[in-house]
Amino acid sequence: MISSLGKEVRFPFLDEQLVHYLQSIPLWYKADLRLPRGIGEKYLLRYIACHCLSLEKSSKYPKRAIQFGSRIAKLESKKEKASDQCSRLTTDNNYAEDED
Repeated sequence: MISSLGKEVRFPFLDEQLVHYLQSIPLWYKADLRLPRGIGEKYLLRYIACHCLSLEKSSKYPKRAIQFGSRIAKLESKKEKASDQCSRLTTDNNYAEDED
């Protein structure tokens, strides 16, 4: 879908060298779940964003699933939750729409 729009996807955090480096770092440098939400999870990434990239405000946003971070789910259904199964993607509903 993305390439059909002439765009290229990049996943910098999946770089093989970066993944190997991060595996060598102790867990307590990467996350400290004793700290509040928006600080403790993804701690290393938040630290770099705040202190090296000057993204202090952004570095403190709580983690969200992508559809909720972009707020697209609210445009479709205000009652939708991250743990819900998407009714728009189930096989039964797709057949029902085709029959109409």
